[in-house]
Amino acid sequence: MKPPLGTAYDQLDQDVRDYADAGKALATLRARRIRRAVIAGSAALVVVAAGVAVQQRQPAPPDAVATVAPPTHVVEPPAQAPPLPATGTVGRGALVYTACQGQCPTFLLLTDGRQYLLGERTVNPPGNITLSPDGRWLGRPVNGGYEVRDLLAGAVHTLQPPAGGDADSAYSPWAWSADSQRLLVGYHASGNVGRYVTLELPSGRTSELQAPSGHEPVGLLPSGDVLLLDEGKHDKLPLERVTLEHSGRPVTLTSGAGVLADTDHGLSIQVHGERVFTLEYSGDQITVLEFDLTGKPVARLPLPAGQFPVGPVDGAFAVIQVPQDQSKERQKLEYVTPSGRRLLFEVPGQAAVVLPGGARH
Repeated sequence: MKPPLGTAYDQLDQDVRDYADAGKALATLRARRIRRAVIAGSAALVVVAAGVAVQQRQPAPPDAVATVAPPTHVVEPPAQAPPLPATGTVGRGALVYTACQGQCPTFLLLTDGRQYLLGERTVNPPGNITLSPDGRWLGRPVNGGYEVRDLLAGAVHTLQPPAGGDADSAYSPWAWSADSQRLLVGYHASGNVGRYVTLELPSGRTSELQAPSGHEPVGLLPSGDVLLLDEGKHDKLPLERVTLEHSGRPVTLTSGAGVLADTDHGLSIQVHGERVFTLEYSGDQITVLEFDLTGKPVARLPLPAGQFPVGPVDGAFAVIQVPQDQSKERQKLEYVTPSGRRLLFEVPGQAAVVLPGGARH
C-alpha cells in the first residue's frame, strides 16, 4: 500500500501552486494521458548536485538559527529563523524544504547549516522553487514573474510575466543544465504551457525556446541542445519504449523487464549532462534506468521496498527512504553508487524537499 505522502505526491503534477502567495493556488493542471512520475516522499523529479556538505554544529550566527548535526545530517525546522535578506550575499544553498504537506513554512538550508525563512504557509516548495545544481542560484516566483538570485554574489535576474498574463498564470522551473549556467522555465496558465524561456547565467540573458507543437522540453544538454519529448507519439499506454530527440536525432529508451509508463505510473524523464534517466515499473518494483545520448543502456538500479528515486548526480543517484510511520519517523536522503551509499540528509517524515538541480524535469 502506498504511504499517504506518496499519494499526496501523485497529485503534485496535477495541482501546481503559486508559492509566492501562500493563499493563492493555480488552476489545476490539465489532465495528461502521459503524466510525469512524482516521487513519494521527495520533490517532484528533483536532481541533486554532488559535493553538498554540511559543517559540524557550531553556535548559531546572529542572523540565522539551526545547524545540521553530523554524522546523520539531521535537518529540523527552527522555531525561529530570519527571512531571507532581500539583497546581498547569503551562502551556497544545500536544500529547500517544508516539514509538512500543508501549513508549514518553507526554509532554505545553506551548506554551513544556517537556515532562512522563504515564506509562511507556502504549501509545498516542489514545482515553483528551485536551486541550481551547484547551489549558487535560488529561483522562486515573485509578483507574477520569476526571480533567480545569486546567493553567492547578490545579483538578481527577474523574468517579467508576458503582457496580458492571466491571474492564474505563473513561471515554473523546467530544467537546469548540469553546469548551472542555463535554466529553462515554462510559463503556464491552467496547466497549459504557452511559453518557454531560457535564462543564461550569470549574464541574465534570456531567449525564447520555440518548441515544435506537441513537444515538451525535458532536459538541457551540455551541447546547448534541448532534449524534446513528442507527447502525441507517446499517448498510448502502457509504454515500453520512448523516443526523445535533439537536433533532429532520436534517442530511444527501452525498458528491459517492465514498462516506462502505464495507467498507474507516469513517465519520468530526467537529464544530467549526457545521461538520460527514466523509471521502469514491474509490479511493485521500481528500477532506475540510465542511458547515454545514443539510447544505449548504461546502468540499472533496482530499488528496495520503501525507497523511491529522487534524481541523478555525477556518478551517483539520489534516493529517499520513506518510513512506515511518517508522523514519528524520518525520511533519509542518500546517494547511491554501484559501490555503496552515503547518507545526505535526514528530514521530517512528512517533509517535501527540493535539492540542488530540482525542477520539473
